[in-house]
Amino acid sequence: MKTCVLIDGHSEAYRAFYAMVRTNLSVRATGEPTGAVYGFLNQLFRVLREYQPDCLVVAFDPARTFREELFAEYKATRDRMPDELRVQMRRIQDLLAALNVPYVSWEGYEADDVIGTLASRAEAEGMNVFIKTGDRDLFQLATPRTKVIYTSSRARGQDAVLGVLEVEERFGVKAEQFTEMKALQGDSSDNIPGVPGVGEKSAVKLLRQFGSIEALYRNLEQVRGERLRRNLEEHRERVALNRRLVRIVTDVDVEFDLRRAAIQPPDRQAVTALLRELELNRTLDEFSKLFQPTGLFDAAVFAPDDTGPDERTLRTARYACVQTDEQLRALQAKLEGCPVLAFDFETSSVNPLRAGLTGLAVSWEPGEAAYIPIAHETGPQLPWAEVRAALAPAFRDPAIVKVAHNAKYDLLVARRHQLAIQGPLHDSLVMAWVADPGQRRLGLKDLSLNVLGQSMVPLADLIGKGARQIPFGTVSLDRAAPYAADDAAQTLALFHHFRRKLQEEGLWDLYQEVEMPLIPILADMETRGVLLDRDWLSSLRSEFDARLTDLAADMHAIAGREFNLSSTQQLSGVLFDPDGLNLPTKGLKKLKSGAFSTAAGVLENLAQRADQLTEPQAKALDTMLEFRLIHKLKSTYVDNLLLLIDAESGRVHASFNQAGAATGRMSSNNPNLQNIPIRTAEGRRLRQAFVVPPDHVLVAADYNQVELRVLAHTADEPKLVDAFNANQDIHAITASELFGVPPDRVDTEQRGLAKTINFATIYGVSAFGLASRTAMSRSEAEEFLNRYFMTYPKVEQYIRDTVHQAAERGFVATLTGRKRHFPELGNRRLPGHQRGAIERAAINAPIQGTAADIIKIAMIQLDRALARDALTSRMILQVHDELVLEGPGSETETVTALLRQVMEGAYPLRVPLKVDVETGPNWNELAKT
Repeated sequence: MKTCVLIDGHSEAYRAFYAMVRTNLSVRATGEPTGAVYGFLNQLFRVLREYQPDCLVVAFDPARTFREELFAEYKATRDRMPDELRVQMRRIQDLLAALNVPYVSWEGYEADDVIGTLASRAEAEGMNVFIKTGDRDLFQLATPRTKVIYTSSRARGQDAVLGVLEVEERFGVKAEQFTEMKALQGDSSDNIPGVPGVGEKSAVKLLRQFGSIEALYRNLEQVRGERLRRNLEEHRERVALNRRLVRIVTDVDVEFDLRRAAIQPPDRQAVTALLRELELNRTLDEFSKLFQPTGLFDAAVFAPDDTGPDERTLRTARYACVQTDEQLRALQAKLEGCPVLAFDFETSSVNPLRAGLTGLAVSWEPGEAAYIPIAHETGPQLPWAEVRAALAPAFRDPAIVKVAHNAKYDLLVARRHQLAIQGPLHDSLVMAWVADPGQRRLGLKDLSLNVLGQSMVPLADLIGKGARQIPFGTVSLDRAAPYAADDAAQTLALFHHFRRKLQEEGLWDLYQEVEMPLIPILADMETRGVLLDRDWLSSLRSEFDARLTDLAADMHAIAGREFNLSSTQQLSGVLFDPDGLNLPTKGLKKLKSGAFSTAAGVLENLAQRADQLTEPQAKALDTMLEFRLIHKLKSTYVDNLLLLIDAESGRVHASFNQAGAATGRMSSNNPNLQNIPIRTAEGRRLRQAFVVPPDHVLVAADYNQVELRVLAHTADEPKLVDAFNANQDIHAITASELFGVPPDRVDTEQRGLAKTINFATIYGVSAFGLASRTAMSRSEAEEFLNRYFMTYPKVEQYIRDTVHQAAERGFVATLTGRKRHFPELGNRRLPGHQRGAIERAAINAPIQGTAADIIKIAMIQLDRALARDALTSRMILQVHDELVLEGPGSETETVTALLRQVMEGAYPLRVPLKVDVETGPNWNELAKT
């Protein structure tokens, strides 16, 4: 039996719009919103996958219907469609046309009426019908052959399918009584007033008693309650009108033949072009998977398309699987003298320092690639020693450019398996990030689809996910070889694309001189790792466990009962309920659960209201804040570090990500060394676990106020420049200017405020933001900012110029030329709070980005200087503006001087770069030199 799906277009678009509104999904180049399009298509494709309909129609509302003629106030309380959704409605309809999905709108009738009519016709033609909507009114259309696919805003995207039985079970009335229930109770969403005193429960009760509105009014005297009887009698005409308003018309004379709704092949070119224009790359991938002859629909549906094999099949058909000595020699000959060699290892682990080798893919010319299986479970293969010997000359040849995607991983794997790589090593992932550091999807498959317009097989299609995932070596070679070879081929194609793009946009020097040389340096740092004192960490864990037990006992004593301190619901009750500690709740917002938030920021703000708290209340807050601190230190850091210590080396080998942030800053993970605490005494004790071998020393060098120095240079603010050149305390100088006192008379509070605003300026702080960081009111903060900008007028000019440039050009740039794009600022309809946040990011990007570039340049120069001077000390950590080295104590004095020389001379500014250097036996016990 055939299936017909009818979609309530306006309902689904509205639901998609509000579900995605917080994501701010938009086209980067124009700021055009796309969230509703994304959500709508996701639901459409989901219906196609799950219901595999024979025909499909989308119905939309017209401008005006007969219901407004019946009742002028019908839907009068609804807001007009948001402009951000209106523009997306046109896009949705364009995409439906490209997908060959018909959409219908009929003057005078709502989409509900069109759907009711088409459902009736489909049933008459012997079809089963499914109606996709978020509107409860359509439940009245449920029949033994028609069901409603319904998603409420509370269902988190999960559909409920309701037929006649489910409607009655859910609402207590039959589907044909649904209209009458609504007529009695009214519908606030449509501005339809009901009978006073009649809600859903009482309407259901009346209909279950009498069966229909006609029977109810014939037997009105049997209704219990004089007031209810009187209201029903007085509003008899209202109920009759309501029935006409809420009843869906099922016999509209709509000119639409259901044969037009039969599933047809989409216009692939048009759909692809639209999705690329809207930058909906994930949706494009879903479209490619769904509309395949081997996917949801059988080949016959696509026969008229006459396109032959798909692009991916044609592309991978040219790849080779190297399994014999003869084939290996032929490949060796092809690689000798090739200009560019792209390569990709298939391994047994995501940890490159422990990964076994499964195979190697290479690509040497566009469209030419090969895979060499080495450790697959089945099929002819070649031993790694033989493969390495054959390919080593090409990998050692400095004239051959090497490229990999996430090259640091492949470099580490190559080193582990004794394959030397010499000559330039490029990374197509880093190239893509330099081209647009704001993009989040830098994976090979995403970039291939987005940049090259070519879809690739997801790895999960071969090895699965989660607990059912299998090793790549168990995948048959007829599937593994084209997959792996395609990785290398697409990497080569991306390299050529981004080399042109970076050169055209003036970013090639930044990439080649700052980012590319970092790849082997970071690989070296990951290989070395950082030595940890396991015994110290173990003792710290035991101490923290005991402290947490004591704090929990203290909290139970204060509360007068035991409860789970990790349960936010229980904690909220203890802290805020009248029968608990009854903390003040003025100004606090409740969560959806009805409880008050117990987030750290909330508790910290409450703890500062000492004059409003009783002794037990203050003690409870202090206890909970300490419990939270110790618990986080133990679970996030101590326990995790103990798990990550390598059994052989006794070190942790963090992964450094140079493409970690849009500003250019690096990040690290496993563990995240950027967030090892330093501001609390307990956090600093954790740093004591980072140690050195006997007779070695840690040397840590930290840029002093580098971002403020970059600001002084960039804004060319004379007072800031002069203060830095005179090596003065910049915060005391700022406080002196703001408060009108000599620098030597500035007190601690004044200097603290000056420090706050100095650093806040880098982030484009507003008066509201400054007030939230200090004890000032908003008006005081605004006056303080005005005085600051009067003192440093060129800083204010820098802020204005940067915001203007970001809006005019769509990007801002660091001193080294690194660009960060802000296309959203071109959208005139961008909400004010969003615009403010983006403008603040634009103000900060050139400052923080330049600081990030400076330390990267310093790392490159330092690595070369250490090798030049034949020193054995080496970098092991990079944390924001700090470099940490490990080396023998005999080199400490030399390394300290070299660090200062290199880091302070890394980049020329109008003001001097200054470095604070410390040495010691661990990361906590460092002394200035």
